[in-house]
Parts: sequence; structure tokens; C-alpha cells
Amino acid sequence: MRIEEELAIIELEADSKEQVLQLLGSRLIDQGYVKEGFIESILKREVAYPTGLPTEPFGVAIPHTDGDMVHRSTVAFASLKKPVQFLMMGTDDKLVDVQLIFMLALKSPDDQLEMLQKLMGLIQDPEMVSKLVRIESVGALNELVAGKV
Repeated sequence: MRIEEELAIIELEADSKEQVLQLLGSRLIDQGYVKEGFIESILKREVAYPTGLPTEPFGVAIPHTDGDMVHRSTVAFASLKKPVQFLMMGTDDKLVDVQLIFMLALKSPDDQLEMLQKLMGLIQDPEMVSKLVRIESVGALNELVAGKV
């Protein structure tokens, strides 16, 4: 996995998960990776299937939607200055303070499953999560995750 410069926001200041999802989704649309309805699809799916994960020491979210909304597969990334709340995956009432977001825009379900598995391996390491939150550039992000995802 390599995050393109234009698809990453480092130390984003946001007030809500919706704002983060809008910003990342807009970058994906502007760069031609996804279709116009991608953001709405992500927001709808997030209500039905929350993606917040209570990883340590900071929560992570991995929003994604169906591959039919994707032109070209990629991943967008945001690290937040302050956490925003996402519903915890598998619940409809538990909130997670999230500071890292990996937004998946992947065409095939197999690619989604494979990327989710790789990301889970990455974010289950508290030291790696701490390093990701402190990342200062897209280059440093790509160096950190090279070979791990």
C-alpha cells in the first residue's frame, strides 16, 4: 500500500466523523478514483456498518463502501489533531475516539478483505498506532507502512 500525497491529510482539524469522511471522499472524487456518489455511500454504510476500532492507544476507523463506487483502487488517509467519535464496529451504541482513518476505495470484495486484514495486522500494534498518529509527512507514512501493508 502506498498513499498518494493528494489522498492524505496529516494533523487534520475536524469536528466530526462526517467532516473527515467528506474531506477524504472529496479528495478521492477530485483525483478521479471514485464516482460522485461515493461520499453518500460511505456515510450510509457507516450508519449501517460502523468502522470504529478501539485500538490502543488511539482508535482507528476504516470506512469503505461497495466497489461499484470505485473507478481505480486506492486508500486515503487522515491523522487527526483531536479525536472524533465513530461508532464501534459491530455495535450501534458504543463510541470510539478515533484519531486515524484509512478510507478504502477498492473495486473488488477480495481486495477489500485483503486490505482489511493487512490494516488489522498493522493497527493491532500499539507502537505502530502511536507512530502513525505522530506522522508528519506522507513520505514518512509510506516509509512506516512499507512492507507491512
